Amino acid sequence: MGKGDESYRSHCQRAASTSHARKAAYAIANSNLVKTAFFGCDPNWGRIISAIGAAGITLSPSSVKVFFEEIPVFANGAGIETDRERLAEVMARPEIRLTADVGAGRKHFSLLTSDLGYEYVKINAHYHT
Repeated sequence: MGKGDESYRSHCQRAASTSHARKAAYAIANSNLVKTAFFGCDPNWGRIISAIGAAGITLSPSSVKVFFEEIPVFANGAGIETDRERLAEVMARPEIRLTADVGAGRKHFSLLTSDLGYEYVKINAHYHT
């Protein structure tokens, strides 16, 4: 299980515009469901697809591809069977590159974010206004 100090690079490529790439990358990076999946070392592509879908950008779902490092986990509208041991090794790294290829153009955007860990939840659960 994660330690709460992992980070990941949310990279969106082949978007119709830089604005669309930025929206998708931020939607993934800001998703608490994606962050908790990373904390649990879970390569949950469904949460990533959901975040991209909520980004409000133009894309064809069958054109979207998702990679953890170089390992493809989603393409052609479905999950891809992959080497689970290799994927587990990637998910255990302190920094992971997540790539969402939306297949809609030539623009890209990338940012670095972190997972949500016990300390973050603990601090914010005990904060009162």
